[in-house]
Amino acid sequence: MSRHADPNLPVRRFEAADAVPLTELLHEAYAELGARGLNFTAVDQSAQTTLARSLAGQCWVVVRREEIVGSLTMSLPPSRGLQELTPAAREDGRAWLNQVAVSPRLRGRGIAADLWRRGRRWAAAQGATSVGVDTAAPAVHLVQLYTAWGFAQVDTIRWPDKVYDSVVMTRLLSADDA
Repeated sequence: MSRHADPNLPVRRFEAADAVPLTELLHEAYAELGARGLNFTAVDQSAQTTLARSLAGQCWVVVRREEIVGSLTMSLPPSRGLQELTPAAREDGRAWLNQVAVSPRLRGRGIAADLWRRGRRWAAAQGATSVGVDTAAPAVHLVQLYTAWGFAQVDTIRWPDKVYDSVVMTRLLSADDA
């Protein structure tokens, strides 16, 4: 188990047994977006969906007193559904950032940034040359976070059954990310 900058918050790879507690974290972390009418999948996804999405890439979880309090999944290649929606997901060597979540009780401690560093290193080690992400356009704080992480908007898409447009953003990986 590797450690986050805070030794009380160990980071490890997702295990199938984490599906239910990770689903609980996702519901907690995305509840405010759901309350705003943004029907992100993570607002109410099942544990089966969590398991499938987490195993479709490399997923890390942050643990505090045996509770999952943070998570990030990186996929390479991006999902087929995403590839059908945007050419940005069909670029050779592009990994995709998925379902970043931090418990609202622990935000502002660098947990997401630490997971993002791990995700970049993993993607670079897999041969990726860039990373993409998509998020709800009305979730301005998330668009701003990804912009601060070096992403730039390249497309706008509409996922089936979503009530919002999603901003598609990409970022090149550099030697510093390896």
